[in-house]
Amino acid sequence: MPSAKGDERGSVPPDLAADYEAFERAVRPWLDSRDLGAPVERRHLLEQLSRYGLLVHEHVARLSLIASGDRPVIFTRHVLDSLNLASCTDVSPGSLLDVGSGAGFPGIPLAIVWPRTQVTLLESRDRKAGFLEQAVRRLSLDNVRVVCDRLERVSHDRSVGPVGAVTVRAVGDLPRLIELAEPLAEPSAWWAYFLGGGISDREAEALAPGEARIETGVFGGRILRGTFHRHDP
Repeated sequence: MPSAKGDERGSVPPDLAADYEAFERAVRPWLDSRDLGAPVERRHLLEQLSRYGLLVHEHVARLSLIASGDRPVIFTRHVLDSLNLASCTDVSPGSLLDVGSGAGFPGIPLAIVWPRTQVTLLESRDRKAGFLEQAVRRLSLDNVRVVCDRLERVSHDRSVGPVGAVTVRAVGDLPRLIELAEPLAEPSAWWAYFLGGGISDREAEALAPGEARIETGVFGGRILRGTFHRHDP
C-alpha cells in the first residue's frame, strides 16, 4: 500500500485503508489485462491513481471536494468509478473535455490511464480549479490542462476544443449540457454521463435527447453514452 508519495507500504490513512485495499484488488487485474507493455508501466499507473486518491483525501475537508461521507470510500466510489469508462472504451479519444470536473473525477483518473489523450478539466469554482492545478503539477500530468470557466462561456467563445469526447459526472440537466458542449465537439465526438445507482435504465434513457445507450464498466458503474450531431454554420 503506497504512502502519499507512493513509495512505502502502510501509510494510507487508517480510515482509507480498507477502501484502498478493495480498490487495489479490483484495479490490478484490469491493469494486468490491458496491453500496457512492461510491468513497470502498470506499477506507475497504480501509483499515480493511488497518489491522486490520497491527494483528494488530504484536501477534501478544506475544499469540500466530495461529500464528507465519501471520504472513507474515495478509491472505490470515485477513482474506481471513473475508470468504468476506460474499461468499456476500446480506443481512447484523442482529446477529452471533463465538464464540471470538481475534484477531478472522472477526468484525472482517465488522463492517468489514457496518457495519449489530451484532457481539459473544466471547473468554474476557483478553489476547486486551484486544487486541480495542484494535482496536475503533483502528478506531472503533461496531458492535462485546467480551465477555470463556465461551460456557457466556453461554448460561446469556443475557447476549448474541438474535442473527441465529453464527460459529465455529478452534474445535472444533461440535455442542456450536451447542447452547450456540442459546438466544442469534433464531428465524430461522443459524450458520456456517469449514472448514479438510484437512476433506473428507463430514467437514464430519458435523460438525453436522441439515441443513447447504457454501458456497464467492469467495476460495476453504469454510463449513458451518445454521440453529438453537429450542425456547423
